[in-house]
Amino acid sequence: MKTISRYIMTLALLLTAVTGAWAEEATITLNCGTTEKTFEKAELPWSSTADILKEVISDFKAGPSIVSITGGDGKVVKNGNENFQVTGTFSGKATVDVAYLSTSYSTSMATITVTAPGPAAPPVTVAWNASTKTGTFTMPGSDVVLTPIYAKAAAFATTGTESEVKTLLPAAAEGVIAGTDASLIAEGTGIVAFAGTSTDVTQGTLKYAIGTSATEAPALTAFSATVPTAKDIADDGATVYVWYYIQGADAPDGVAATLDNTFDNTEPACLTVQVLTNKFDIQFNPANANTIEAGKATVTVGGTAATVTEGKLQGVKMGSEVKVKANTGYKLRKVEVKKKAAAPTTITVTWNGADITGTGGGKSFTKDGVTITAGDIEFMDKNFLNGGTFTTTLGNFTKIEVTTDGWYASGTGWSGSTWTGNASSVSFSGEIMGYGGDNLKFVFTIEPTN
Repeated sequence: MKTISRYIMTLALLLTAVTGAWAEEATITLNCGTTEKTFEKAELPWSSTADILKEVISDFKAGPSIVSITGGDGKVVKNGNENFQVTGTFSGKATVDVAYLSTSYSTSMATITVTAPGPAAPPVTVAWNASTKTGTFTMPGSDVVLTPIYAKAAAFATTGTESEVKTLLPAAAEGVIAGTDASLIAEGTGIVAFAGTSTDVTQGTLKYAIGTSATEAPALTAFSATVPTAKDIADDGATVYVWYYIQGADAPDGVAATLDNTFDNTEPACLTVQVLTNKFDIQFNPANANTIEAGKATVTVGGTAATVTEGKLQGVKMGSEVKVKANTGYKLRKVEVKKKAAAPTTITVTWNGADITGTGGGKSFTKDGVTITAGDIEFMDKNFLNGGTFTTTLGNFTKIEVTTDGWYASGTGWSGSTWTGNASSVSFSGEIMGYGGDNLKFVFTIEPTN
């Protein structure tokens, strides 16, 4: 009986132990003669030692019923259908004798074996690199199960409905002046889509970097969430390559990665921004010719004397303080300053048949800075014979459109009666028949050089 008491106490210790660190790994095996049954972790109620013993005994079908389990002190810890009254704890491996009623109404012995598992294998640590989205681990001395969790690429927000959905990508800013805090990215673009149904968590962070070309992106380490400005661009201005991408969001700390909270980076894309020069000219328009250059007044820029040449002061930076002061013997009554009108980006010169005037068989005609020189011109019929050349003193032609009832001309750059390119002189061969000029029209689009 002493032996049985020791075994019963040891079993209780073990069952209490497996409810803690080893609870999900332990197994219980009940053996009676040649009959054996193993209760795996999923089958066992681990709430208490008594519940475990009750489950093991009631599920084992070696005999019609279990009559009793007797403790080392002779106390019946189970009798009939009463609850177990086992107390204490076990550790290690132990067996306990169980008396039960066989079909012949005689007692027999069964054995309950409770085995605790060995030490748990150390965990495998995966080092996660958020910037490159790669995981690295050291292979242990055992098989492992690797579960990669894939993520879809982050996406920019869209606006509109099918079939007119528009993606809100970053756009290059226009009119940005070098050396200023003006953003190189147009406002109102670059919105990153929300993650799943959330209106708080976006799919990632939009990041920017200045590159050296439009074809090769900078390293990802060069990107930041700060929107680039023209502050560090030299006064002469420059063509600036602004690269951008969405750095995909990772699952929050302590939260399992899902398709709604984990996103991959987008591929970098490039915007070309033309940053304008920060050098401007002052054109002096004095009351008397050469007032400044004749020594009647002086000009300072930022406190430094400036030289006016041919009535113009060049290369003055925006924000500079400009002062004009009359020299001894002269007096300035007033100084007026106004912004100079911007030069047009293109000039359009239009001729109609009525503008082709002259007599006889002249060969050229000039109007509004454009000249047609032809093999022959019949002014009465508005006919241009034997080919010719269009020239301009205003800049370069970018487009010439001819409307006529009789187009028989051709040449380099011409598609039908329309020429496109960039040149100050454009030739044609063949004939342009005006038939009196009622339907004849020339439209010249010119890019000014000044």
